[in-house]
Amino acid sequence: MTQKQSSCSPTFVSVCDLSSLLEPVREDLDLVEQWLNSNLVDDSPFIAELLGQVFQAGGKRIRPALVLLAARATAAVPGSLTSLQTILAVLTELIHTASLVHDDVIDAASLRRGQETVNRKWSDKLAVLIGDLLFAQASVCLAKLSNPPIVGIYGQVLGDLCAGEIRQMRQQFVLAVDWDSYIQKSIWKTASLFAAGCESAAILNGCPGTAHAALKEYGLKLGICFQIVDDLLDFTGNSHTLGKSAGSDLAQGLITAPALFVLQRQDAPAAALKKLLQTRAVMSPEGLTQALSIVSNGGGIEATVELAGQYAAEAREALRPLTPSLYRDTLESLSDWLLTRTK
Repeated sequence: MTQKQSSCSPTFVSVCDLSSLLEPVREDLDLVEQWLNSNLVDDSPFIAELLGQVFQAGGKRIRPALVLLAARATAAVPGSLTSLQTILAVLTELIHTASLVHDDVIDAASLRRGQETVNRKWSDKLAVLIGDLLFAQASVCLAKLSNPPIVGIYGQVLGDLCAGEIRQMRQQFVLAVDWDSYIQKSIWKTASLFAAGCESAAILNGCPGTAHAALKEYGLKLGICFQIVDDLLDFTGNSHTLGKSAGSDLAQGLITAPALFVLQRQDAPAAALKKLLQTRAVMSPEGLTQALSIVSNGGGIEATVELAGQYAAEAREALRPLTPSLYRDTLESLSDWLLTRTK
């Protein structure tokens, strides 16, 4: 992804450093972290140990940060934040984390952010239950908001997460180039939650519909960009940076943007990649290495970087209706940071 790293200008170096970029809501995120590490449903020591396993790796906390930034960017009193906005940020991260725990079971994953997964350390059954517990915790938070429109929005998110996972399972080793399906799956699996957090923050602030629409569009485009970059990293990263094996998606027959760009052509690299997928040779280390090389040498990486950049630009454009502020600027800069992600 070196093509995009130069976009970080000397006057805004913090774009390349997520921790510095999120400094405007650092104290807010610390409070979210406290909430996440307080067991809202069951106070047994074993449950606490399980939750500690889930949250130990920390993660980037992008989703709660988006909620907090959107909330402060649209507050009636500029830059203010209510306790309900913090709860919204917490429930957004709980839903995300619960979905990851369940994903690890479905994918039989052993590592998540370099840490042993719950299903690997204990069992699939226990991992499913801890994921359900996190969804329950999110429901408790959602009830605290007492806001029917937001309940509807997050209900749709839960449906989208399931639909996205089902769509992905049914498309394993399906070689037809279908960009609409790829983008829709990216919305269901990732962008839907991004959009929900941003839009709901504006709703809690009592903002007009233009602000709702702007932040929903921003979250949608940013979420698609995030998923595209995530798919790109499966080709360009390694187990040290990703916390999982590089090429793991392709080995499972999940055809994402870098491979789609190669498969859509009618040439020798496309034919070679198609054969490796049709014969499921990518499930072997040798076949996977060959497939990754074909995509890399066939321009799939560069084309995917360009696609991610297009969605990042659309995310920035969506913020135009919002009043200029430090928090709006930070939301804009997050789209630049996404293009520099290495993990």
